[in-house]
Amino acid sequence: MNGATASDKGLLRPHEAARFIDLRRYRETGLLGQYVERYWSVRWDLPEGASYESVVIPHPCVNLSFMPVLGAEVHGPGIAVSRHPLTGGGRVFGVKFRPGGFTAFSGVEAAALADWSAGAAVVFGPEVDELNAIIMNGNDIDAIRVASRFLADRMPERPDPRYGRALAVVKAMLEDRTVTRVDEVAARFAMSPKTLQRLFQDYIGLGPKTLIRRYRIHDAADRLAEDAGADLARLAAELGWSDQAHFTHDFKDLIGFPPSEYAAQCATAGRELVAAHR
Repeated sequence: MNGATASDKGLLRPHEAARFIDLRRYRETGLLGQYVERYWSVRWDLPEGASYESVVIPHPCVNLSFMPVLGAEVHGPGIAVSRHPLTGGGRVFGVKFRPGGFTAFSGVEAAALADWSAGAAVVFGPEVDELNAIIMNGNDIDAIRVASRFLADRMPERPDPRYGRALAVVKAMLEDRTVTRVDEVAARFAMSPKTLQRLFQDYIGLGPKTLIRRYRIHDAADRLAEDAGADLARLAAELGWSDQAHFTHDFKDLIGFPPSEYAAQCATAGRELVAAHR
């Protein structure tokens, strides 16, 4: 599978976040790219007594994270937003698998992955703890080199055709803003909605309807961060909601507050960013 199966969207109030964290992403371009979408790192260095909470709308992906204190952990695709309170200084390095990529790579059943977190040694053995120490003592380029080699040595011998099919569906959901219904997606890929549901259960751990809604809310949050004055009714229609009320309900259900409030938060963050650079 070539091309993106996860976007760079999802970080709430990205302009505000950029004042507190240094987020970097690195695409995996080798054979491991069948399973791994990208590598990422987050660094922060806050003044004494200061704090910041990073909030992310999760992607339907598994992340393998390396941290100085907690060590290496595996985090399944989240159902709700994830919150990361930050103080002092620190760094996290991560590997983002493609949707379904972790199951195809490791054999861990997708049904167990939603909102699942565990020490990475449960999946990769104690060697991953040694890898964590190496990664925490190097820079991002060193981390990518050793992490990719570690994972490449554990790649399945044969590609899984059903996983490839699941990725093709995910890619269409990500890229095509007209994709709003599960039955339409199933018909496009010549399968029944039940077969599509089973495919997602087997590899991703979240249903196709959840993925469609998640990607469209990613789109909506991204648009509002760039244009806080966007017409919400028009935005809802463009992204496939039947009306603004349903859009507001789904947005609030996932993020915790309505899109109008999020737009106001982004506008305030934007003004503060401009003032800080005067």
